[in-house]
Amino acid sequence: MDRSDDLPQPDEAKASDAAGAAAGAAAREAGLARRVAALEQVVVLERRLRAVHADAARNAQGQLAALEARMGQLAARQPAQRDEDATLLAPAAPADEDATRLAPAAADDDATRITMPVPADDATRIAGSPMAAIPSVSLAALRLAANAGSPGTGPASPAAPSAPPRSVLPAAPPPARAAPGEELPLALSPGFQLFEYRIDAVLGQGGFGITYLATDVNLNAKVAIKEYLPGDYATRASDHSVSPRWAEDNDFYLSGLESFLVEARTLATFRHPNIVRVARFFEAHRTAYMVLEYERGKPLKQWWEKRKAMPEAQLLSLLHPLLDGLALVHESGYLHRDIKPDNIYVRKDDGSLVLLDFGAARQTAGGAQAMADVVTPGYAPPEQYAGGPQGPWTDIYALGATLYWMVTGAKPAPAPERQHGVAQHVPAREAAAGRYSEAFLQAIDQALMLDPAQRPQTVADFAHGLFAAHAGSLGLQDALRVGELEAQRRLSKGVRRLGRAMWRPASWPLGVKLTLALVLAALLPMTITAYYNLRASVATVSASELRNLESLARSTAGRVAQLLGDSRHLAAYLAADPVFINYLRAPGTAGREAVHARLLSVVRSNPDVHLMFLMNAQGDALVSSEPGVAGLNFKFRQYFQQAMGGHPFMTGVIVGSTEGKPGVYYAYPVFDARHAVIGVVVLRIKGSTITAILNQVRAHGSRQPLMIDGDGVLVQYPDERMLYRSLMPLPREALARIVADQRFRRQRIESLDMPTLARAMVGARAPGSIRYHSTLTDVDEYAGFAPVAGHDWVVAVTESRQRFEAPLRQLFDNVLYSVGVVGLVFLLLALWFARGIVRPVRRLTDAANALKEGDYERANVQVKVTTGDEIGQLARTFNVMIDVLRQREREQRRGGLGRRRGQ
Repeated sequence: MDRSDDLPQPDEAKASDAAGAAAGAAAREAGLARRVAALEQVVVLERRLRAVHADAARNAQGQLAALEARMGQLAARQPAQRDEDATLLAPAAPADEDATRLAPAAADDDATRITMPVPADDATRIAGSPMAAIPSVSLAALRLAANAGSPGTGPASPAAPSAPPRSVLPAAPPPARAAPGEELPLALSPGFQLFEYRIDAVLGQGGFGITYLATDVNLNAKVAIKEYLPGDYATRASDHSVSPRWAEDNDFYLSGLESFLVEARTLATFRHPNIVRVARFFEAHRTAYMVLEYERGKPLKQWWEKRKAMPEAQLLSLLHPLLDGLALVHESGYLHRDIKPDNIYVRKDDGSLVLLDFGAARQTAGGAQAMADVVTPGYAPPEQYAGGPQGPWTDIYALGATLYWMVTGAKPAPAPERQHGVAQHVPAREAAAGRYSEAFLQAIDQALMLDPAQRPQTVADFAHGLFAAHAGSLGLQDALRVGELEAQRRLSKGVRRLGRAMWRPASWPLGVKLTLALVLAALLPMTITAYYNLRASVATVSASELRNLESLARSTAGRVAQLLGDSRHLAAYLAADPVFINYLRAPGTAGREAVHARLLSVVRSNPDVHLMFLMNAQGDALVSSEPGVAGLNFKFRQYFQQAMGGHPFMTGVIVGSTEGKPGVYYAYPVFDARHAVIGVVVLRIKGSTITAILNQVRAHGSRQPLMIDGDGVLVQYPDERMLYRSLMPLPREALARIVADQRFRRQRIESLDMPTLARAMVGARAPGSIRYHSTLTDVDEYAGFAPVAGHDWVVAVTESRQRFEAPLRQLFDNVLYSVGVVGLVFLLLALWFARGIVRPVRRLTDAANALKEGDYERANVQVKVTTGDEIGQLARTFNVMIDVLRQREREQRRGGLGRRRGQ
């Protein structure tokens, strides 16, 4: 069959090709039009973004001016109240040039950098920066918008909705800076209940968090609570939960949350009176909270303005405990990395310094830091800008810069500007010369060296330089080391002076020569005087060392007291938990599992707690975090009986029957709605934690820690064989009570027979020091002791008298050797100068004898003028007298001859 009729004819084929070409051209034009539209959209986006940033900058300037005006009005109305009401976590000074900034890590010079302001952490400020936050635009969203119309991406799919990219819209408005008396939009409202804490007021709000004044309703105590809430990147929902404003900011939000928790964990590991203390931290409402101790005072930056004339000795006394706290931070393996006047707080009660704001802290790293560092220009060393190796020398630079600001009134130039010669740095020994000792200023300059290897490598080395002119303020070993260096400098200077003076001894006055001749006769009285002066110096240094032992014991006792206080707060919190109360009122399987889960969670999150269990009113252990305890009855225990009476009770150290290890039990009553006791929460604190706190004393060298309970029984000591013995024989009643209670799992308590130490320590209510003979080591020892607040324990720090006095004996021997050498030198000098006096006198005597004999020639030869002193002048006069007598004799001879001739 012929199908030729079905084939296209030539004319029809040409028409078909033309139609196809027209359709392709139309498709290309449409694609090109879409690309042009996408590029125009990117241009519009860029213009809108610039407009948003310009509006934000104008608004920031306006808000800054308004804020400064309001602050000026407030300062005029209440100039003094704000200083007195400042809190530990809320410095009143607004962030200024000392605000912490983000330093980019070292990168290629050709790499593109994006610089954006980073607000300071609220841990150290009562309010954030007065500048309004610039609305943030997600870089990921910006890249998404740019890629939507870039060549190579192809035309947009017709099925996809043409919704505008989210980055086109401005970010959610930042939290408004509230005027005085107004509520901050992102803050929790007063009266809000956060577990056992009631929010009372907002202390401050910064770029990364909010600080509240709150009340612990269980303990009726004021606390400060710091909440992680970066206002520019997060917002609060109606259910009080916190979440990022944009999905692209989720990683940034979670990274900041992790840093916040790292800061809390870091502070929780430090127990020192001069380090800000974190009582507790927890996560809730999709964010984290940090509970800190509430105290009154001022930041150093404000406090120092009226005390710039403080003497150097008083300044060093104020600085010494802070150095001890910073040394503890370094010994724990951490660096602060943001020390500056705003981050040092002065307590109102006792004027002591507190180091706070560990938001930039991190564990010590031996290599370079790859990530960016937070820096405060002027106080940050070069390695924080360039990402170099960091260590204790990093914090020492910042502390040296803080001291430079205190003594000169101006902070140092930023480290990069000093490195590149952009800014000139005036050393402290020039800027503050005459007002402070040379050694003190030299130590500050050494801490500010740009090369980390040239700075002091430890806080102890830095302290040696600072205290060089006030060695009595340091410990014995440090004082002797500083004194030895000072003595060497003085000896070298004295030798140079003596050498210059001895260069021309012939011209010295006769009085000086006679004085030097009498030195030998005065040497013995001088030696006796030096001996008594040395004894007085030894007594002074000994008293200083005893004060240092007492101070170390007081600091250690304070750390133990903080541990016990934290445990009390934890037990009180659990006793008020509705889960525990409901289970005691209506025991059940579901309630038991909830209580058990809560106990396990608390024990796992607190390394100081060994176990926790819940008891009913009959003394039965209902639920325990450890197997083998539930089901046992403890109604015979003293801590249960006291708690059932409505009084919390903490035991002394008890050796547990299960593991045979020491621990401390704390019982807290559980009340129902009618305030009736329906059960008891009991927690056991590990004895090893207390041992670890006391063993930190052993890092000071030959010092040994010990702790006794209220009965005088040794409950903590490095040699475990000596534990659970009494300092002196116990009364029968106390011994029977301890044995019956099986406190230490022993049938008898042996005595160490140290009544002197027992009389001083048992029942002590105040710190002190004592000298005694120790039967533990069978040597004489010195001890400083201090009671543990809230308990009947007493902590002591001891040091053997032999080890203690060894440097003193060496110092005494050195003095004797020095006196012997000096005496020998002075004896030779006295003989030399005496010879210089005696020889001219002998010659004058011989000349006088020659005159008696009429031998003028021999008399003239005997009297030789060789010196310019008084004896030389006498010799000249004698020579003149000889010449006069000779001339008169000649004249007399001539006159006699004339008379004989005339006769």
